[in-house]
Amino acid sequence: MKPKEYAALLMRTQPTEQPINPEEAPAGWVKTTEVVRLLGYNTRAGVALPIARIVKAGFAERKTISRGRFIYRLSPKFKTWAQAKAAAEALDAFKAPAGWVTLSDYARKHRRTVRGIQYRIDAAQIPVRILRNPRPVPHYRKADLDRILRKAS
Repeated sequence: MKPKEYAALLMRTQPTEQPINPEEAPAGWVKTTEVVRLLGYNTRAGVALPIARIVKAGFAERKTISRGRFIYRLSPKFKTWAQAKAAAEALDAFKAPAGWVTLSDYARKHRRTVRGIQYRIDAAQIPVRILRNPRPVPHYRKADLDRILRKAS
């Protein structure tokens, strides 16, 4: 069979048009475009990370229907996709170990200036621990900061 004949055979056996939406999602499952709207986005730009967070946290299931096309099913724990998104973001939020606080959080809570507390920390030589969340932030033991403020008062 010559290449030209083979090409003609392929053209005769191939369907002329591919449907845009080959099949509908099964009951209880939604396509990516619907999830985009349910999350409050207008386009798919920037929505991959929130969906990945939701799936990674176990708040939704993901199935592949064809190459690069997915369908999702929300966990019964949540009624809306927005609730699942908020819970997934809260799960990823950084939490300092118990008893350790940032200087700005401590100052805000005790209605002091950061600089005023920082002067006392420098004089007392309190140990600092730098924890890496999105950026390195120094954390101090809350008990040490309380001790310094009691001395000053």
